[in-house]
Amino acid sequence: MKKSLMVGSFLILALCAAMIGGLAQDKKPPVTKEEILTFLKTKADKRIEQGDLAGEIAQRGVAFPITEENLEALRKAGARSFLLDAIRNSVKKEEPETPPERPRLKTAEETAPPLPTEESEAAKEKARAEAFAKLPFLEQARYFALEYADSLPDFMATQTVTRYEQKPGDKDWKKQDTLEIELAYRERGGEKYKLTKIDGKPSTLKYENLGGSTSTGEFGSLLTAAFSPDSKAEFKELRKEAFNKRQAVVYDFKVKKAFSSSQITDRTTHQTITAAYQGTVWIDVETKRVLRIEQANEGMPANFAITLSESAVEYDWVKIADQPYLLPVRAEVLLGSDRDRYYTRNVIEFKNYRKFDSDIKFLPLDKDK
Repeated sequence: MKKSLMVGSFLILALCAAMIGGLAQDKKPPVTKEEILTFLKTKADKRIEQGDLAGEIAQRGVAFPITEENLEALRKAGARSFLLDAIRNSVKKEEPETPPERPRLKTAEETAPPLPTEESEAAKEKARAEAFAKLPFLEQARYFALEYADSLPDFMATQTVTRYEQKPGDKDWKKQDTLEIELAYRERGGEKYKLTKIDGKPSTLKYENLGGSTSTGEFGSLLTAAFSPDSKAEFKELRKEAFNKRQAVVYDFKVKKAFSSSQITDRTTHQTITAAYQGTVWIDVETKRVLRIEQANEGMPANFAITLSESAVEYDWVKIADQPYLLPVRAEVLLGSDRDRYYTRNVIEFKNYRKFDSDIKFLPLDKDK
């Protein structure tokens, strides 16, 4: 009997983007909530400036309780995920449990950041670039992987999924069906899927009600999970080679079950497990961006039906509204049960990326990004 299988998507984890240190400063009192709110009124859409504020908070700490209510208020005011992480991480173990004395409430004029000059902004940008260039290659790639989701615009795309299966006695894959899916990506809402056609015929069936093998999380989930510090992935450099006419460094990596966020669900038994995994990643030498990532789960429990769970995502530069973005163009998911000798293979293609009905344009691989 055919099983219904599914690969669960990874939770997209956030990275505190304050990777590049600033100039040394005299000791200042902790940052107040009012200071942050005043700052966000003018800088909510400025990623670099929020990164500077995150670095300031890492040095000075905060002068207000770090509660979910306060964090939600800051998020609604425009605080990015890495700024919120900097606030969460600002409490040091050696600090006393009692909160610090609340500083005098400053006026709006006192807390408003000085208007930047063209010269000062250029100097800051140069200092950031020089400091970033000194980081190890893998750490530069980690930065881009972890800020990947925040760098994407809101967009639409057409996803074509050709599904294959192999039953006991089959010597090769047999085509099951072809799905056409309208995919919508929103920065705050993530990925949404709408099934439009099955084998070329219109369908009103909901994507989540599909039987068989389905997957989600191709837009950055594999990247953030593998590169997140919480995953404690062990990377090992293998070689340098050309990938799609780009010079790349190839790494193997492993993530233990204790630190894994990879979940697999067997829809037949409604059982969900968290599994360890290992994989391979190709990183562009020039841009430090991931061009391809492969992952294979391992160590599934003996009583769990799914024994094979592998996936791969390949990225390329795509233009949306005349701006280049690194986005998935192909993916593949393998699932199966050795006990039942039943396996599925999904081959996924992403096309027609668009924002406000703008047309997709693929960039030549040998052009500057």
